[in-house]
Amino acid sequence: MFEAQLITALPTPFTADEQLDTSGLATLATWIRDSGVDGVFAAGTTGEFTALDDDERLEVLRVALEVFGPDRTYAHVGAATSRQAERLARAAVAGGARKLAAITPFYLPAPEDAVLRYFERIVAAAGDAHVFAYLFQARSTTPATPPLLRRLADVGVRGVKISGESDATVAAFLAEAPHGFTFFSGNDLSYAELVRSGGTGVVSGVSSVFPKPFIALRDALRTGDAARAASAQPLVERAVAAVKAGNIAHLKAALALQGLPAGPPRVSCESVSDADLAELRATIAVAA
Repeated sequence: MFEAQLITALPTPFTADEQLDTSGLATLATWIRDSGVDGVFAAGTTGEFTALDDDERLEVLRVALEVFGPDRTYAHVGAATSRQAERLARAAVAGGARKLAAITPFYLPAPEDAVLRYFERIVAAAGDAHVFAYLFQARSTTPATPPLLRRLADVGVRGVKISGESDATVAAFLAEAPHGFTFFSGNDLSYAELVRSGGTGVVSGVSSVFPKPFIALRDALRTGDAARAASAQPLVERAVAAVKAGNIAHLKAALALQGLPAGPPRVSCESVSDADLAELRATIAVAA
């Protein structure tokens, strides 16, 4: 009944001394692919892109493309500057990417006209690849309003991922989305509500650790089985709560508990307590 796409945001494993774990990344990406998700969002927020240098980001994208293929990989190339994002976009396309995502310029809040110029440059650098905007004001500081989506479409952007906003704000953006515009939310808890309202699906960090509850919900949404969707939602909510809504350290702890590559976070984030570990183990027992 609904498209209900489930795109998993890929964590980036590191070794104990914080080097990029390329083989571990391939193992993790393969496990996620084989779980049955629809695609992967690589080198994004869950992938700690702000803690990767450009060569590392491109290596993450290379592995994701190798495992998932170009049609199922959203290669994140967003940067604080247009120059860096253009360079990453060209390199990603040269490596086979056909779907590029880019967060807005970040750290300094960019005005709307500057955001549009930034995406114009990425679209031009992308050639025939499709470009998707990533709006995350809480992290980037760059504001966006719902009418921006139509202006983004006018410069060649094909869709959007919106994170860190209330359900009401996401609904306001969805109402402004042009016809045919791909519309993802980063809110794991509101996956069902979004697709029932006409959204494309979710880009989910939590599904990198607990794919099964999200797959069950996706399949129920696609068949229009309201009872199955209702029964899947509580496990989605438990999974989200166990990893503190996608805290990097908690995601990686949950992966490690399942014997999957993770390593330490490079980014600064909330630590995992003994009580958190106990809850992760309990959640793994029922949701993994």
